[in-house]
Amino acid sequence: MKEQNSQLKIGIVLNYVNLVLGGLVPLLYTPIMLKILDTEEYGLYKLSASITSYLALITFGLGAAITRYLIKARTEQGEEEERAVLALFIVIFRIVAVLALIGGGTLSLCLPLWYSESISAEELIRMQWLVILMSFNTAINFIASPYVSIVNAHERFLFLQSMAIISTILAPCLNLVALLWGYASIGLAVSSILSTVLFRLLFWIYVRRTMRIKPLYMRRPKEYIVDVISFSFWIFVSNIGSQLYEATDSALIGAVPALATTGVAIYSVGMILCSMINTINAGISSMLVPKANKMVFNGASTDELTNTGIRVGRIQALIIALFIFGFITFGREFVYFYVGEDYAISYWIAVVCMIPISIPLVQSFFLNIIIARNENRFRALTYLLVALINVVATWYMMKWIGVFGAALATSIANFIGPGLIMNWFYKKHIRLQIGRFWRSLLNVYFVPSILAALFLFLGKYINYYHIPYFIGGIFVFFMLYVSLQWLFIMTDYEKKLMKGLINR
Repeated sequence: MKEQNSQLKIGIVLNYVNLVLGGLVPLLYTPIMLKILDTEEYGLYKLSASITSYLALITFGLGAAITRYLIKARTEQGEEEERAVLALFIVIFRIVAVLALIGGGTLSLCLPLWYSESISAEELIRMQWLVILMSFNTAINFIASPYVSIVNAHERFLFLQSMAIISTILAPCLNLVALLWGYASIGLAVSSILSTVLFRLLFWIYVRRTMRIKPLYMRRPKEYIVDVISFSFWIFVSNIGSQLYEATDSALIGAVPALATTGVAIYSVGMILCSMINTINAGISSMLVPKANKMVFNGASTDELTNTGIRVGRIQALIIALFIFGFITFGREFVYFYVGEDYAISYWIAVVCMIPISIPLVQSFFLNIIIARNENRFRALTYLLVALINVVATWYMMKWIGVFGAALATSIANFIGPGLIMNWFYKKHIRLQIGRFWRSLLNVYFVPSILAALFLFLGKYINYYHIPYFIGGIFVFFMLYVSLQWLFIMTDYEKKLMKGLINR
């Protein structure tokens, strides 16, 4: 227990290091990449990535099941059962990897049917190669998934976060080398494969040599397989909805001749800025999966689950609110310095998408609860229905107001589905105290909203497009945010946690 607590504390520290790097590295890397690649080539690369991302659905939701069943096996039946479960998932994901390669080849052949009117023949050939290479990369990730999950299930956060930090730094460096050698988008795809192979191999070595866990291949009863499939099915349905949210916009934009790869590039820059919130939150959320599973398996009450959700949610909200309101205040100038005035609309795409996705992000612990309790059916159906409506709305709004229409439709869908409907479900069916949750988080947003209004007003008199004023404005905003939150908003628990992180 002492070792696990130490791993968790160190993991949290390293997670924040990775958060800083995860914010800084893309800021430095993306403008350089865009200068080497032209807008059309970058759009082609992002469009290929969006299409290939549909291969994630081939897992049928099993990816979310691995950690749960590993923890359940070790908790209820011991180490040998855990090894047997690991072996089962290794076999399953090898099959899934083969299916991904077949699916990627099929997608590659079908591309001319979808994009021949909006993309040139030369670009289509390059896009087909990109999809094939990205499919191979996806297959490698599938093969390694069980090994990553067992490291997470054992809460080896030191290794997990160390790998994340190294990957955050190394992957863009490999990409830049490929670009500087003149290999363009194909080089990016190949460097991603090399990076994936390296890091997945390190996970395999760590599990085998350091953790000394080897899979135990033995026949599993049919009832067990049925239980795993039953658990995974609704996650699979939910993943379909998530995929429609995350990748379909780019796929639709690429099919419109007036927008095509240029529209995809502009939209993708906006979504990169928006996705930084997911990056900020992902490290914290991944470390909550084992805790949520253990609390559920040990019969924690709804009060205990709600209290944990509030503690975690406030910490996430303190970080996310700083980023969102800071970007609302200084984002237009940032986009101008970052990628140039041709991408000005990317600011509005990012802002309109950031606000609604912050709702499920601060409630990520609650999502882990319903997955652990195998009560994901309602969420899956909700996501799927709202996502299908979003696809139709995106198509028409995109033709009406361009790429911003695609972002607006997705934003509204995110507010309705993951926002309003899921909060109703958490309250009525999971019996979590959602009213108390939001009342506990509400004051976190008071300080940044006042600061954003103040600095936007000052922007009428201070030219933030002048770099010294831009940097100075961000620094003063940050210092005021931290000081005011500390003095008036943060709880003793949050202050103690921050002091502990600083001391470590």
